Amino acid sequence: MDLNVEIKGSKIIVSWVPSGADYYRIFCKRDGVFCECAKIYDNNHIRFSLVPYGDNECFVQAVKDGVVIDESRKHQFKFDEIDLIYRHENNEEVKFFCSKYNGADGYRLYRDEKEVGFNGYKNSDKNFLTVTTGSETDFKIKPFVKDDNGKRNFLASSSAIDVTGNKFENITIYKSYNYNLFLSWNFSGDADGFLVYTQNSEKPIFETNDGLRHYLPLFDYKSSLKFIVKAFVNTIEGRVIIAESDKISLGLRRYKKPEVSLIIPAYNAEDYIARSIDSALASDFDNLEIIIVNDGCTDDTQKIIDWYAKNYPNIVSIIKENGGVADARNKGIEAAQGKYIAFMDNDDLMRPDMIGKLYKSIVKNDCDVAIAPLYRITDNGYTVHCNLPFMEDIPLDIDKYFEIMYTPGYYNCAIWNKLYKASIVKEHPLGLLKYEDVSWTPCILSYAKKFCFLKTPFYEWDRKTRPQTFGDVLAKMPDEDLFENRKQAMLFFVNNGNPEKIDYLKTVAKRRLMRYAKKSPLKDKYEELIEQIEAGKY
Repeated sequence: MDLNVEIKGSKIIVSWVPSGADYYRIFCKRDGVFCECAKIYDNNHIRFSLVPYGDNECFVQAVKDGVVIDESRKHQFKFDEIDLIYRHENNEEVKFFCSKYNGADGYRLYRDEKEVGFNGYKNSDKNFLTVTTGSETDFKIKPFVKDDNGKRNFLASSSAIDVTGNKFENITIYKSYNYNLFLSWNFSGDADGFLVYTQNSEKPIFETNDGLRHYLPLFDYKSSLKFIVKAFVNTIEGRVIIAESDKISLGLRRYKKPEVSLIIPAYNAEDYIARSIDSALASDFDNLEIIIVNDGCTDDTQKIIDWYAKNYPNIVSIIKENGGVADARNKGIEAAQGKYIAFMDNDDLMRPDMIGKLYKSIVKNDCDVAIAPLYRITDNGYTVHCNLPFMEDIPLDIDKYFEIMYTPGYYNCAIWNKLYKASIVKEHPLGLLKYEDVSWTPCILSYAKKFCFLKTPFYEWDRKTRPQTFGDVLAKMPDEDLFENRKQAMLFFVNNGNPEKIDYLKTVAKRRLMRYAKKSPLKDKYEELIEQIEAGKY
């Protein structure tokens, strides 16, 4: 079994090639003896904090049906960083943990006192200590040895860390389909995973090594129960809890006139749509209207939608004949009552603070569109898309977006990672085309004057739950059909976009078509179309 150890700053990531095991046991050497540090069920990698300074060694075992079926080689590596993590013990105290430095006499904590810089604050003879904090937010720690005169000689230093995070900002429980429960949390910090407990349980009812997870469906639990979520990081001595939520039980929310309308087109989604609706209901934005458009479903999707519409006054159900995702979105746009509109697909997720953060930014900056990166989720984990090189949370001219749109690294034209001013969207609905997002995104953005950008990914484009998407179907079309669909998408935004932005729209079409041409046997046809668009002969 292949094993790899990657050093990332003050952490290490141990990864291996899966071998069909039920779980994997990770062993690290502590005080000269190999000890089991973690069991991993749902990943082929693990991150460790607080790795001891100096020489280290680890290996992984694959276990199936209680028997070790494979074992990696023992991997030796040298670690020359001091890691520092923390948790809030209460509103006034913070507990720090740092990497062990064998042979150190002690560890000295420093705090940034702004006018004078970092000053020594407190010593400890252990690699952890608890301190009372004031206005200082930045800390670092240094292991030291003392000479014969008692003078401290420092051996290394951690990087400075900001201790304003590692908190649960929001945690909720709502009724889910069939009167189950849906637990959602919004964690600010850098966790390796989460543990969920009932109020009086000593053992978790759920655990995950997904540090970006933010929800848990709860089946067959009493609605009167209270739950607690704990965030942890992995260390070679076991998990360290870095935050604990308040106790939470089933909550109710009062909705007023919607400020934001979230539109979800649905087609034969009975296996996963409840999870998507639950993640939208868990939004920390109170005045959210959720419009679900049944695009001619032939399964039990509408049964699920009806349950939510009956139980939640902010759920709007629309039923129509099958006409495709663009047509379904347009029906939702027509019905939307909010001042702003967002979109979500019926198999994706959104983080609890997505709508609230985008809304706050778009209103504060008086913009037409608010944009953020998004996560793409596959079996290999999370990757960030649409991470644009703009200053955060300020009004920006839309021309700056067009200047980079479809340039290398900025190809993605996602419809769901944005919050739009409803008045613009209602005037310029989607075209009924195969490439509905590719055709509409440049079009709608051309009518915006200002946009704002946030650097945090909020939307989760889930390719793990349903790997086969309509985009994959399109990609398997005959080349001639594929060319025609792409042509119609380009001509849609060139012909229907803002005439004042025609030069930008032509450039965007050219960039996109050149990308298609590189991988197509119909390169000449793509190049001819580019020439026609540039000449205005379309």
